[in-house]
Amino acid sequence: MKLAFLIGYDGRNFAGSQFQPDKRTVEGEFIETGISMKLWDSPKAAEFRTAGRTDKGVSARKQLITVRTDKPDLAKEALNFHLPDDIWCVGFAEVDDAFSARYSATQRTYRYYFPYPLDSSKMNEAAKLFEGTHDFSGFSKMEKGRDPIRTVISSRVFDSPSGTVFEISAKSFLWNMVRGMAGILQCVGLGLCGCEEIAKQLANPEYRIHPAPAEGLLFYDISCGLEFKPMRQKDEVKRNFSRSASAARLETFVSEALLEDDAVKFWKEDCERKYSTIIK
Repeated sequence: MKLAFLIGYDGRNFAGSQFQPDKRTVEGEFIETGISMKLWDSPKAAEFRTAGRTDKGVSARKQLITVRTDKPDLAKEALNFHLPDDIWCVGFAEVDDAFSARYSATQRTYRYYFPYPLDSSKMNEAAKLFEGTHDFSGFSKMEKGRDPIRTVISSRVFDSPSGTVFEISAKSFLWNMVRGMAGILQCVGLGLCGCEEIAKQLANPEYRIHPAPAEGLLFYDISCGLEFKPMRQKDEVKRNFSRSASAARLETFVSEALLEDDAVKFWKEDCERKYSTIIK
């Protein structure tokens, strides 16, 4: 039987989502867990497919995958209790052979989280320029023969209790495209450049925008026309994230106290160096 799963993962300890020999990846861990549970005999038998790859350090809240197993009930009931704590299944759906994790997805949504509050109003004005159909090669790491044209469904920047967030939705994205967008948006938010720099890059991309760090990027959601049934999850997963969040906040406070200076000033200076080509 072919099953679709919505999965989440903490990308900080993975070399990416896609299988790589001798490296820890989401696909590799998922397949090995299934082999240990006898859900499938080999990677080939699992027929693991994903809606899109994520790079080293990138996390996911609701990523879409498909696998094939002759023990679907065992997978639904027990998979979450055998996966490592930094991968979990949110829900499942039974699908037919025609369903494709990659091509059946109609909308993918990413969020990028900035480390400090920025001018979200100016950034939101700039983010709106991404909406519609454009050549995004200036914001992406282009692969040979890849079409640089993509259609962005929605793009916005908003404030959250933890800081400033960039959210963008499209049917598909280019490699590093969202991180490239986030890179120039943070320059807008810091007052280093204006909306016109984004308009120039979309109209006539002359160079590639430096991508923002991978750790701020989250594969947030996906639409694929399925209704997923929720799966039981280990309580330890949420407890670990609660501990991690607390530890990260404490580390931030201590680091800033030891700095004895304005952390945002140093961040801005770092951005000025990385994005010198767009700063006038």
